[in-house]
Amino acid sequence: MKPLFKYIFYVLILVMLVIGSLMLYRTHPEAQLALTIPGLFILAYSKLTDDIKLKHNSLRMLRGR
Repeated sequence: MKPLFKYIFYVLILVMLVIGSLMLYRTHPEAQLALTIPGLFILAYSKLTDDIKLKHNSLRMLRGR
């Protein structure tokens, strides 16, 4: 049951992130497009991939067998 709550939490965070970005875009479009959206989505992606523990097979091929 714990992973279900984690995924629900992440979905809520992503929705809040999108809503917050849209609200910020209305007031300061120049700062939001240049700094806010890329930085927040990079942080969200890195946190999600760390918690989900995705393994990329392409990195394994580079290291050898």
